[in-house]
Amino acid sequence: MLKKLNILFVILLTTTLFSVTNVSAESNANVIAEEDLPTTGFEDRDGESWTTLEEEAELFEQLEQMSDRIRVTEHGESVLGEPIWLVRVTNGEHRTDEEIANGRKIFVMGTPHGNEPAGRDASLSFIRDLAFTDDPEMLDLLDEATILFTPTSNPDGRAANTRGNATGLDNNRDNLNLTSPEGQTLAKTLNYFKPEITLDLHERSAEGAQVQILWPRNLNLDNTLHDFNQSMIEDYVMPYLEEAGWTSELYGTPGGAGGEDERILRNTGGLRHGLSILVESYSRGEMTERVQVQRDTTEAVIRFWKEKFDEIPGIMEGSRVNRAADGIDPTVPFYLDGADNWPPTMVLEKKPMGYLLTDEQANDVTRHLELFSIQNEEVNNGVFVSMNQPMMTVVPLLFDERAKYNEISALPLYSLPNPGTASNMKNQVNHFINESAFSSDADSRKLTMHLTAVAIYEEKGQANKVIKHMETFDLMLDHMKDNEGITDEAFNNLKTYSEFLITKWQ
Repeated sequence: MLKKLNILFVILLTTTLFSVTNVSAESNANVIAEEDLPTTGFEDRDGESWTTLEEEAELFEQLEQMSDRIRVTEHGESVLGEPIWLVRVTNGEHRTDEEIANGRKIFVMGTPHGNEPAGRDASLSFIRDLAFTDDPEMLDLLDEATILFTPTSNPDGRAANTRGNATGLDNNRDNLNLTSPEGQTLAKTLNYFKPEITLDLHERSAEGAQVQILWPRNLNLDNTLHDFNQSMIEDYVMPYLEEAGWTSELYGTPGGAGGEDERILRNTGGLRHGLSILVESYSRGEMTERVQVQRDTTEAVIRFWKEKFDEIPGIMEGSRVNRAADGIDPTVPFYLDGADNWPPTMVLEKKPMGYLLTDEQANDVTRHLELFSIQNEEVNNGVFVSMNQPMMTVVPLLFDERAKYNEISALPLYSLPNPGTASNMKNQVNHFINESAFSSDADSRKLTMHLTAVAIYEEKGQANKVIKHMETFDLMLDHMKDNEGITDEAFNNLKTYSEFLITKWQ
């Protein structure tokens, strides 16, 4: 072990699965004297101040030159143009990004909040130790898998020692809407590589244990994935930390533990069908201890990954398959709030089968369609997003006007065949009939009969007749509205759909 590490990290694990602090210069092709191995700025100053951005870049340059296990690229930029680095750690020949994406991997991210630096310095020293370790179990793992790191996901905030980015945005409230370059860079990493486990390294000022941790609580997670994730933390990570001498508890203790907010990485990671863990060290503790507990938590997760290596891919794939099937099962609700520790108040009991977006709306959410890999199909004058897909977990959260942080208010459809047509709209009317949205059966029959005629004109391509009859349909809706013969929800939905069809045929 490096002499400086011996000084800094006085609290070491008594037993470890991976001795990542067992650093050897002989484990790489070129023999390097121990005193010549690179160190972080934090280590150079005996833990009295944090590693700077410049020192981080210099460390990566040294590691790439001295170790054949490390590959670093600029994966994105901050608001102020600072690089956001992505580090890939493997053993032997470098894997291409495509090979990493198709293989086994986990992802460790530090400093989403710039004034919470311990996880960042923990990641930097962890990367260095992985570059030179001679631990056979770790090398065997790196033969099969890749560990990805972004130690500084918010470089502007780190430089300014602020929670938010250069615009003041909290980057950990941007994992759904993806408004910031930092949020988009992180989403690009998660979407392309699809890590099996994501570690989100934070710090907190609230009193409590030396480290608090938590799993995704959002109710739209696959149940098996959720339970596996919870077990990882309660049955593996927390006991490991206690054995190492740290006090640990669930995040938010005392008081209510963290909720379901779909914008934060802990939950977004689960909605993307991976395991996810929030790590919060106590920021008022001694600096070297804050770094070491982050390192030990990372090692605990890697230990779990190793032990459950053969099970995790099946858990993830099962999550994707199950949620896609649930998307078109009308008996399975979708939750717009609520968590596994408090009941929901906003539930789509009969959720839409999909959402119809205008061309303008689709253009507004291009980054979301791409960075969440949301399957969609083009229809005349718009785009249809079905709930019959793995990423149905975020579709209503982004596109339903009833969601708390929706990006657009798309048109919810309750029938899959032929979206954006009069025949599909007829099914929409039937849905609202079943929902008792009309006060008169005669009125609802008039609507369905009218749409039957419009569907015939559509099939024949008679645009003028389609438009004329849809304008009449609009007048019928207005009459029902004026006479309180239709609910607001049904009126607004059918009125929007009518406008869509008229614009389509114009």
